Amino acid sequence: MKETSILYRLLHIFIDKNNHTEWMEWPLLVKMRFHKPNWFDNGIIIVILFSAIIAGLETDMQLLKTYSYEFHLANMAIHYIFVFEVLIKLYAYAKVTIDPMGESAVSRSILGRTFAYFTNGWNLFDVFIVLIGFVPLLITADMGSYEAVLATRTLRIFRSLRTLRVLRIIEMLPQLRVIVDTLLRSLPSLWVVVVLMAILFYTYGVIGTFLFGENSPGDFGTLPMSLLTLFKIMTGDGWSDYMAANSDLNAVHPHPYLSPIYFISFVLIAAMVVLNLFVGVIVAELDSTHKEHANDKASNGMKTMSNEQILNDIEAEQEQFQQSISTKIAELRKRMST
Repeated sequence: MKETSILYRLLHIFIDKNNHTEWMEWPLLVKMRFHKPNWFDNGIIIVILFSAIIAGLETDMQLLKTYSYEFHLANMAIHYIFVFEVLIKLYAYAKVTIDPMGESAVSRSILGRTFAYFTNGWNLFDVFIVLIGFVPLLITADMGSYEAVLATRTLRIFRSLRTLRVLRIIEMLPQLRVIVDTLLRSLPSLWVVVVLMAILFYTYGVIGTFLFGENSPGDFGTLPMSLLTLFKIMTGDGWSDYMAANSDLNAVHPHPYLSPIYFISFVLIAAMVVLNLFVGVIVAELDSTHKEHANDKASNGMKTMSNEQILNDIEAEQEQFQQSISTKIAELRKRMST
């Protein structure tokens, strides 16, 4: 077989035989393996958006009954595109043996390289979406039999899970990944705030049940009801109405003084202090995550540069620093001489 055959030329698009050092020259498989921008992922973004539109249209029962077969075919096509994506990425992990930028050591074992695919949380999410997607495909396109067979009604849950495909847009956009990574990384730091909130809710819940249980049995009749009502109050939903109802002298047990103190103090502590603690922890973690991503980007940028380029940049920065210091010294001497 000649190397100029169609199959060889197609494979040459994916396989890196020269180990290019400039990432813009990397073949598609290398870009996919090390999560670099590429046309394949851009195409998957378009498919995800199309899937989101299909999921929205399927909420209209009239459209669903009229075009059930077309929707079924569209969902099958979308699903098998995602299956192909997982397979091609598995192939990329198995095939690529060298990281041209030296970002990580790639295993020389095919099994080791393939297993590395499953160590990435986003890749596991892709596999989960693909596996879940097989279940709705079992649903018949005939809406009459679909509504008639009781067993298939349980598959509606899995059918609705197709909307999880939209979440894959987070994986494709680095800015959204930073936010999600921040939320996940901030969880260990939030447990203290959660404990504080639990203590606050429990304390106010018990007090509220004793004070207002007979006045508002539907809101403070039991401890679970009180906790749910306090959660509503924390969001700012109608807390003044609860305060007025329990301050009313016509109530079973009116509390004209305790009621304002109870509700105002809870709103100040829970809605304004505790929630701001959540925001503060997440914002601090977001700043840390942005700095790490910026450092990684700068480090990756240096890996693509030759030693001579790096040396020239360092010398230029050194020259600028020396000029700045010389200017400041001259200004200081001038001030001292006057």
